[in-house]
Amino acid sequence: MCAAPNSDGPLAGVRILDLTRLLPGGYCTLLLSDLGADVVKVEEPGRGDALRSTPPLVEGVGAAHLALNRGKRSIALDLKAEAGTRALIRLVRDADALVESFRPGVMDRLGVAYEVLSAANPALVHVAITGYGQDGPYRDRAGHDIDYVGYGGVLSMTGPPGEARPVPPGVQVGDLGGGTLAAVGLLAALAEARATGRGRFVDISMLDGVVSWLSVHLAAFLAAGVEPGPGVAPLGQGLACYRVYRTSAGGHVAVGALEPKFWTALCEALGLPDLVADQFGPPEQQARVAARLQAVFETAPRDEWVARLAHVDACVAPVNVLADVVVDPQVLHRGMLATVDGRMVGPGPAIKASGMAVRGFAPAPALGAHTEEVLEESGFSAEEIIELAAAGRRGPGSA
Repeated sequence: MCAAPNSDGPLAGVRILDLTRLLPGGYCTLLLSDLGADVVKVEEPGRGDALRSTPPLVEGVGAAHLALNRGKRSIALDLKAEAGTRALIRLVRDADALVESFRPGVMDRLGVAYEVLSAANPALVHVAITGYGQDGPYRDRAGHDIDYVGYGGVLSMTGPPGEARPVPPGVQVGDLGGGTLAAVGLLAALAEARATGRGRFVDISMLDGVVSWLSVHLAAFLAAGVEPGPGVAPLGQGLACYRVYRTSAGGHVAVGALEPKFWTALCEALGLPDLVADQFGPPEQQARVAARLQAVFETAPRDEWVARLAHVDACVAPVNVLADVVVDPQVLHRGMLATVDGRMVGPGPAIKASGMAVRGFAPAPALGAHTEEVLEESGFSAEEIIELAAAGRRGPGSA
C-alpha cells in the first residue's frame, strides 16, 4: 500500500475515492491526502486524468500530475461499462467519501447517482465539484476558471488602473477556491457522518466560490454603489500604501503598509515623512503620493530595497518569480517544496498540525498501478479482478 505522507495525520484511516480530473478535484484531494487520507484515483483505462499528458512533461509524465497526485493511489475502471459501475458501488462500501467533477447528471446516466451510492453506504459523503452547481440556469454550461472569475466579477477588478481589458489572474483562483471549498465541505459532512452514521451530498460550485470571496468588495459596493474596477478598490491599487512599485534593474517590490503605523515607518525609512498625513486621501492625492514613492524605489534594485527595509515594520516584500520562490528561506523552512525521489515536483503540504511529521512523499501513481491492490482490499476475487481488467482493455462502453 502506498502510505500517505502523513500516516499519523488527522485523516489517517479515511478512504476517499477520487473520480475527478484536472485541477479543482486534484487540489481538493491533495489537501486531504496531505492530512493522511488514503486517496484512490478512479481513472479511465488507457487514458486516465488528462493532466498525465499535459505539458510540460517529466520523463513522459505531466508535471502537473506529478505535483497534484503525489501520495495517491490509482485504479483503472471503465465506468461506462456495467462491470465498472458495479465495481465502484462495491468500492463505495469501504469508502468514507467520494469526490467527482462531472457535469450535473453524468453520475445519474452512469447509474451511480448519490442515491445509488448512498444505498450501498449510508455514511458516504459525496462531493460534486462543478462550474455552476447542480441547479440554476447555468447548470449545464461548460466553463473554465476564466469564465467563473468573469461571471463572479473578479475579472473586472484586475489589471492596471484605466486598462481597457481586464487581465486574468496568474493562478486559477476559481479552480483552487472550488477545490478548497470541496475539502472543507467534505470534512464537515464527514464529521457529521462519524457522529450520526448518515452522509450527505455536497454541492460545490466554482462560481459560488468566486462570489464568496467578494466579502469585502461586495459589501462595499452594496453600501456605497462604487464598482471596484482596476485600480479603484483600496487593496486593488487604489491606495499608494498598498501597491506594487518598480525598482531599478527591472525588479518590483510589494508594499502593504496599510495600517498607519506601517505607513509611518515606511515614509520615515524612505525619507518621505511629509507623506505620513496623506495616506488615505482622494484618488488625485493617491496618484501624487504613489509618484513620490515610485521615484524613490527606482533609485535602487529590488533586493537592495528588501535588505534595507527588512528590519523596518512596514510590510514590504519582493515580487518574486518562481525561481526566487524555490530558494526562498521561509518557503524552504516551512517544507513547502515537495521532493520525490530527489526531484522537486511541486508545493508541499500547506496545513501543519501538532503530531504530524512528514516522512517523505510518495510519487504520483502510474495509471491503474493499484487496481489489483485496492480491489483485493475490498474483497474482489482474483477472477473478478481479471474480468474487470479485460473489460477495461475492451475499451470504454464495453459490457
